Amino acid sequence: MKSKKIIVTFLILVCTVFNIGAQDITPDSKILYKVIDGDSLYLHVFKPKVSKKPTAAIVFFFGGGWTGGSPKQFYQQSEYFASRGILAISAEYRIKNTHGTSPFECVEDGKSAIRWVRENAIKLNIDPNKIVASGGSAGGHVALTTAVIKGLENADENLSVSSVPNAVVAYNPVSDTTEKGYGAKKVAGRETEISPTHQVKKNMPPMLLFHGTKDKTVPFENAERFTRLMKEAGNECELVAVKDADHGFFNGDFFRKGAGNKYFNLTAYKTDVFLKNLGLLKGKPTLSENLQKVACVGDSNTEATYPKFLQEKLGNKYEVKNFGKGGATLLDGTNHPYFKKEEYKKSLKFTPDVVLIMFGTNDANVKWCLDETRKTEFVGTPQEEFKSQYKKLIKAYKSNNEKAEIYVLTPLPIYEHEKSRDPKIKQRIANLHEWVIPIVREVANEENVNLIDVNKLMKKAYKYTVDGVHLNQKGYEVLAKKIAKKIK
Repeated sequence: MKSKKIIVTFLILVCTVFNIGAQDITPDSKILYKVIDGDSLYLHVFKPKVSKKPTAAIVFFFGGGWTGGSPKQFYQQSEYFASRGILAISAEYRIKNTHGTSPFECVEDGKSAIRWVRENAIKLNIDPNKIVASGGSAGGHVALTTAVIKGLENADENLSVSSVPNAVVAYNPVSDTTEKGYGAKKVAGRETEISPTHQVKKNMPPMLLFHGTKDKTVPFENAERFTRLMKEAGNECELVAVKDADHGFFNGDFFRKGAGNKYFNLTAYKTDVFLKNLGLLKGKPTLSENLQKVACVGDSNTEATYPKFLQEKLGNKYEVKNFGKGGATLLDGTNHPYFKKEEYKKSLKFTPDVVLIMFGTNDANVKWCLDETRKTEFVGTPQEEFKSQYKKLIKAYKSNNEKAEIYVLTPLPIYEHEKSRDPKIKQRIANLHEWVIPIVREVANEENVNLIDVNKLMKKAYKYTVDGVHLNQKGYEVLAKKIAKKIK
């Protein structure tokens, strides 16, 4: 009984980690840290588990070109690092759209936030010598400047308390505010004053930078140059170059809906290791570094619950998302042609590493495949259209991610059943075996993708069917288990 409880607990933890982006993440509290020119600025605080000893703290600054943005950008990171045992904060700071300010005020507020956290270390139960500044894009710039830039301190604060963090973690940060970098027009006439690259000196805090090699907003070269200058000055600075990633890649599924957590996991994992090496965290990361994103594409038998069970079977190295649509077909002119559905668009946005495609159950329906009034631009037989559309779907995912591993699944068995809602179920079953399944196999061979013969694997699934077409929960769990064995 005890072992069963442990297994259940483990599965709950796994689901928690991988549904973190889907749930509503909220801070434990919001603490006022600064009032200036009538504006109140708050720290959005995520508390670690109760600890008698003071913990480290990490303060995140959101991105938005010093113009917009929201602390919510780092809620997912904050929740994760709080779960790892340190105080995590996503900080507000003044921005142009809301406060009419410039990047210089952003730098001042970043320094104020670090100073306030250090000055209130006892109240927050943290070690004042274990404070990390972090952030992304313009927020990454703010984090860097708290460590690198002198001046721009608020004279009304207790300047005997340092605003310099003990470490910095920055995600695609602005490190050069001249014409060679980003934001020169926003700091015109003072281009190098808050440009981290132009202010590098020795005795800087250790730093970890993440930057996409195809960043179109902040040049990757800037990150390389800043890292080189830091090392030449005798400082510790590591750059993680994320191949082919663009700006803002680090955002998780909570903030950038539908993007998935692949890069969130990568950056959080490496940040975790970095902080542990500095003695700010203990234990191992509780998420996987190399997360594989799995898209389940299909009709109602996909929209049901097999993807949920598949997540459980695959474990925490995978992130499974359900893009099934009830009634969906590859044939056009039906109630739910998949190419015209939001689920299809969302599946592409997810940019999956693994794609599981299962269509044909509805395409085999006489209601559609033998409907001569069905409106479609395809010239040819329904069988030819089904094959053409299937290939088109595969090519779309390959084009979206050339390294994606594609699996085509033959449809589940269809049975004559007392609860069947299809008056021509016999013809539908015949269509399934006479042309749908053979075409799926042909497509797999011709497109050089993987085939999972679900129809064969689930040939004894009658005991699980509820209406001859769909399965009960146990049936979908069995299906997920069989699929997991094929792709692991």
